Amino acid sequence: MNKLTNFFIICLFSLFMVLYSAQLQVKPGEAIQWHFDAPVWMAIQCFIAQWITLRWFEFFQTRRQKITDTNSYIRVFLCSNASFTLVVTGLICVLELAIGIQTITLAHILSLISMQFILHTIVGGFTLAFKVFEQIKQQGIALQQTEKSLLESQVKTLQQHIDPHFLFNNLNVLSALIQQDPDDADEYLNTFCDIYRYILQHKDHTLVSLKQELAFATNYMDLISTRFDKAYTLEVTTMPAADLSSKVLPCSLQLAIENAIKHNQGDKADPLVIKITIEENQLRIFNKINEKEFKQESTRLGITNLQSRCNTIFNQPLKVEHTPDHFELILPLCKQKEAV
Repeated sequence: MNKLTNFFIICLFSLFMVLYSAQLQVKPGEAIQWHFDAPVWMAIQCFIAQWITLRWFEFFQTRRQKITDTNSYIRVFLCSNASFTLVVTGLICVLELAIGIQTITLAHILSLISMQFILHTIVGGFTLAFKVFEQIKQQGIALQQTEKSLLESQVKTLQQHIDPHFLFNNLNVLSALIQQDPDDADEYLNTFCDIYRYILQHKDHTLVSLKQELAFATNYMDLISTRFDKAYTLEVTTMPAADLSSKVLPCSLQLAIENAIKHNQGDKADPLVIKITIEENQLRIFNKINEKEFKQESTRLGITNLQSRCNTIFNQPLKVEHTPDHFELILPLCKQKEAV
């Protein structure tokens, strides 16, 4: 709470307390009477109550590093209440004696003590309640930051699994091409270097532009086409509301394409079509199911990778639709201005 808001609330509270006290003393049919300076004196007492409460809070916090348990808050309240009640009661009595406006009796002192006790209970109680709320809010923010850091660490670990898998598969293809057709091998190597450079440049990035990722996916499919003799093809459809400057997870399309190729059989005469549809806020990667005769054991590493990254970066789940006829992944996108 900023100082101006605090000042405004205390002034309103003081005015309300004075009017309420005056109302209680009025007999039926009489007008409310109160001194114009009464709210000022009430506000001064409220500020003193708050100041003493905060000083005791700082004292206990210095001793204990941080106040977190209920007993510590109770101690702060009791100590500040006793201090405020005694100090303010004493000051009022001295002022009244000096001016001569009040005869100091035991009943009057007890009345002052009870009034100051009640006043501090309200003001000091709300002050400590705000401190509790502030502490809970800070703990929530710290917990969110810790959870996000942990998730990001897990994502970084998962990302490391992409590179070796991609590297070894394509080096095997390159080795075979060198023996069969050196010219094709040279072209394959250039494309492979461009793609691998992209992976190295963006593996630590949380987001990349959709335009870059699509270019990467297209180049990647060129390698796949060479590797599997045009048994797999890529088809990209851009919807009218799509924005190529949107941000997407780096290498996410590679993982989606790789997943489709790993589990489905393609053929040069009847290639498996992997369809990418770009919509306003999401990407759809679709392929028909054509299971391989000899199924590879699925580690689900690629899907797990995407799920973790979607949850961490977008705070959205990766949507997966798997039927006997088709498989579809739906990746979230974010606009340029929303990217972090």
